[in-house]
Amino acid sequence: MKNNRTTNSFERKVGKMTLEDYYNGLPEANYPKTEFVNQIVQKCNVSSATAHNWIHGKTKPLDQKHVDMLSEITGIPKEMLW
Repeated sequence: MKNNRTTNSFERKVGKMTLEDYYNGLPEANYPKTEFVNQIVQKCNVSSATAHNWIHGKTKPLDQKHVDMLSEITGIPKEMLW
């Protein structure tokens, strides 16, 4: 006699599916801090290490266009970024 408790509850709820179906059904991840760093990297054409250094105030951009871009990305006035 088969014990129904040992049957995969996920299978009972949604039916059979492939591994790809399961993967495609997962929600999209949202990592706002990573996305913010990636946005700086892409728009300013700098490394992620440089972006992190700017964010944490360890260094500041030497190129004014990078300061302008950071202000545009964040909405923070240039004089208030650091």
